[in-house]
Amino acid sequence: MNAREIKLDNINDTIAILKEIGVSSKGVGAMSKKGTSFNILIQDVVTGAANILKQEMLALGADLAMSSGIVEGNKKNTDVLLLGSRDKIEKLCEKLNNYHSFYLPQIKLEIEQVLYPTKKDSFKIGNQSLDLSSTKIMGILNVTPDSFSDGMKYFDEDKAVQHCLEMINDGADIIDIGGESSRPGAEPVSLEDEIARVIPIIKAIRKVSDIPISVDTYKSEVAEKAILAGASIINDISGLRFDEKMVEILRKYPTIPIIIMHMKGTPKDMQKNPTYKNVITELLEFFNERISFCRSHLIPKSRIIIDPGIGFGKRLEDNLKIVKNIYQFKSLDVPVLLGTSRKSFIGQIYNSLPEEREAGTLATTAIAFQNEIEFVRVHDVKANKQLIETLTAINNK
Repeated sequence: MNAREIKLDNINDTIAILKEIGVSSKGVGAMSKKGTSFNILIQDVVTGAANILKQEMLALGADLAMSSGIVEGNKKNTDVLLLGSRDKIEKLCEKLNNYHSFYLPQIKLEIEQVLYPTKKDSFKIGNQSLDLSSTKIMGILNVTPDSFSDGMKYFDEDKAVQHCLEMINDGADIIDIGGESSRPGAEPVSLEDEIARVIPIIKAIRKVSDIPISVDTYKSEVAEKAILAGASIINDISGLRFDEKMVEILRKYPTIPIIIMHMKGTPKDMQKNPTYKNVITELLEFFNERISFCRSHLIPKSRIIIDPGIGFGKRLEDNLKIVKNIYQFKSLDVPVLLGTSRKSFIGQIYNSLPEEREAGTLATTAIAFQNEIEFVRVHDVKANKQLIETLTAINNK
């Protein structure tokens, strides 16, 4: 069960979600005009609870959409969409205090978490605390010969350190170092090669800066050596699934945050006909399971960042839907990272080489900022920093 706010900017968005839930065609026509300022989707609600919620919402002058057949008792459960203003949903929560069956107390708590989300002012990285009052920038430093955008460009240690300092000067809050390309079709890199690429760079950067360093790896041995060399965050594209010892490393170093990314398959095969029934729902289920996995291994939510994995086993339509609905991932109550920089889905929108995709990247950063997403991972630090500064100035007026 997961409750989250659904923003319906126009009637077409409302119609789409009603059809997705399975509302009858007559119901779609009647309810599509009622999508107002505050809407909450709750998944997998039992029939009894759905009918009670429906009655209470109607009594408040609001409405609730659910799958056809629920009223007649032909289905055991349904997703429901609360359609109403914020004050009416708050009044619904007051009414739910009178119910103690059909999981309604739990549903009330889920709704209240959406109504009153916990605002995280900072995120602890080692002995540093990163202010989260605005979207933070993770600058990309690939020390690989075959990355899709900048392979070989910063393979040399001196060039890598120089580029890192440039990104810091341009406004990077974190540097993300990767020694293995994760582009579609990429072959795995040996443990020895990845260590040889990454560790000297981390040590060299540590001599000139204390900026938080994220290491992009799914290998536990690389992660531990990187931490000992001065890395501050582990960025695991496998979501702790490829190397079972990675979680042990995280337990061993309790001040190190983990970025959990979603990916279907491996970089080598992830783009071979990926399919989703509902990409947002499936990713939320994945992250709920991964967060539970972490907590069962004594890694608290306070150490977790999630990344929906744009381009990692997703079609163009999936990537676009994730970016448009990026705010829904905030229902997980952990910081969110969006990584779209120069990716091929932008090239599918307008024909372009990776280095020609700055405009598309900036558009997605703007969406992330407006939805209070905590981190963006980018190549062009200066342009993205200037965008965020501009949007901040506008929002402060």
